Amino acid sequence: MRVLLISYQGASGPGTGPERTKAEALTRAQMLATMARQGDKLSELVYTYSDRAGAREDQGLVKFQPANPNPLSSAVARAAIALPVGAISEPIETPEGYVVLERLTDPPPGPERIAARHILITYAGSPKAVPGATRTEAEARALAEQVAEEARKPDADWRALAEKYTEEPGGKERGGDLGKFGRGQMVPAFEKTAFSLTVGQVSEVVQTQFGFHVIQRYE
Repeated sequence: MRVLLISYQGASGPGTGPERTKAEALTRAQMLATMARQGDKLSELVYTYSDRAGAREDQGLVKFQPANPNPLSSAVARAAIALPVGAISEPIETPEGYVVLERLTDPPPGPERIAARHILITYAGSPKAVPGATRTEAEARALAEQVAEEARKPDADWRALAEKYTEEPGGKERGGDLGKFGRGQMVPAFEKTAFSLTVGQVSEVVQTQFGFHVIQRYE
């Protein structure tokens, strides 16, 4: 379950919108629920707008089991049970403010957050290719395979490889580092591979709409 909280003056809890009225909080929550239904990721809306303490760190994720609904209130728990997987709720009034829920599928086994870095090789015709790309898809795949092979060598210098090969905007300066991220933040093929890696492992070549990626999980 993902929870977005919009607080208001007089609500209990550590709300960060003490000057917001209850009516203004409801209007804001309704707007955000509509945005989520129209395609905005609730995880991103949580990061930007949620008044719940710790929301930026956990992206609003709350573990919920119908037989043991805590830490959700009874009203929120009832709404959560009735909500289909993938659906966004209407704002629900709670003592802390108005909450908007997203019912998520059960998380797959394994970590909820990892840290990884990657090297991107793009090509002309890729749906989200880097501007000016001229390499063919076959050429890009062959180069990505070469990079993956180099990255698996015991003495491989990942930063040097990223500075030499990656075509992600800003990626050379970061050494391809993506930092920590949770499930649902990356495109599906990238996420599936990244979360399947053990710490220190280098992936096989992964194709997404951006091009071909070589990924290494480091935490």
